[in-house]
Order: sequence, then C-alpha cells, then structure tokens
Amino acid sequence: MSIVLKAEMISRALFEFDPMNTCCKENDCFDEYDRIGEGVEGRLRQGFSLKQALVLELAESFFDDGAPHTDCLDPVVAHLEGRYH
Repeated sequence: MSIVLKAEMISRALFEFDPMNTCCKENDCFDEYDRIGEGVEGRLRQGFSLKQALVLELAESFFDDGAPHTDCLDPVVAHLEGRYH
C-alpha cells in the first residue's frame, strides 16, 4: 500500500461502512470506531496488513473469542486502499 493510513481515515471508513452493524451512521456516532482506528494505525506501523489489523482490532473490541467474518471488511479495505469510492 503506497498511502499512509491515519487513524482518522480508518475510523471514518469504518463509520461509513459500519462492518459491525452498530448503527453508528443512523445514530450520528461519528466516534464509534475511533479507538479501533487508532489500534489499526498502530498495527500497520508494526507491519500487519490492513485486513489483519482490522480483524485483530475488531476481534478485541467486539468478540470474547474468535474474530469477525472477514468478508464484511472487504469493502472497508478496498476503500482505504483506493480501489472503491
């Protein structure tokens, strides 16, 4: 990936696509994914892929064990990597 993703960009994409179905858009909870965006940014700096970082952060925030279905993250990843607008 050639662009540097910042936490704000990641949080905004998660807000727009709402992969965890939190209804953040409907409820105007613009900061719903801020903490996850920060975690993803940190994992990207550690060398994780974008999808790996998203899965790990969402799993820690939303699941006691296991991970989210990764298909719901494909539009977020594509958007952040510039393949989807």
